[in-house]
Amino acid sequence: MTETKGTDRIEVIRTPAQIAGDVERIAGALRESAGDRVPVFLGILKGSFVFLSDLVRAYGEPLQIDFLSVTRYDATHEDYHSVRVLHDLSTNVDGRLVIVAEGIRTSGTRLEYVDQFLRLHGAAEVLYCALLRQKGAARGAVPLDAWGFETDDEKYVVGYGLDLDERHRNLPHVGVIDRPPGTGPAG
Repeated sequence: MTETKGTDRIEVIRTPAQIAGDVERIAGALRESAGDRVPVFLGILKGSFVFLSDLVRAYGEPLQIDFLSVTRYDATHEDYHSVRVLHDLSTNVDGRLVIVAEGIRTSGTRLEYVDQFLRLHGAAEVLYCALLRQKGAARGAVPLDAWGFETDDEKYVVGYGLDLDERHRNLPHVGVIDRPPGTGPAG
């Protein structure tokens, strides 16, 4: 199914019902991994907020929630390891299980920074989950413990919290949008 939002044409690749099934499956895997521990669910802003909201409801066990926002510090994109924290943790993660929720896992280096950041803050264990994994992300240094579905690296996806220039985050599904020149591979 294809829909038009303004001047953008979006091909739906994951329906709300499919997403709900993905979220339930991910939540079940995380419950099993957590056992009787009370995890801190950490949403990576902004793309994870819709996924995180549904995920913590599906998880259904005691938990805490926090958010972290990081961005590339080097606007020229010449230094891909230069990362800056825009919104820091407000929860003490020392000795805790932290479950990092991403809207989409790409092959970028920001998650390597987040992983080091959490370990420096004393997290006992860090698990990573995402609604969507791009195929190239499987080669990344930070493992993805659970994900809903996979897409090709060159597809630009929007909806369910993922955006293109802050547009389309509110869509109830995930869709592929024609990628404008100069944009990255993911929302």
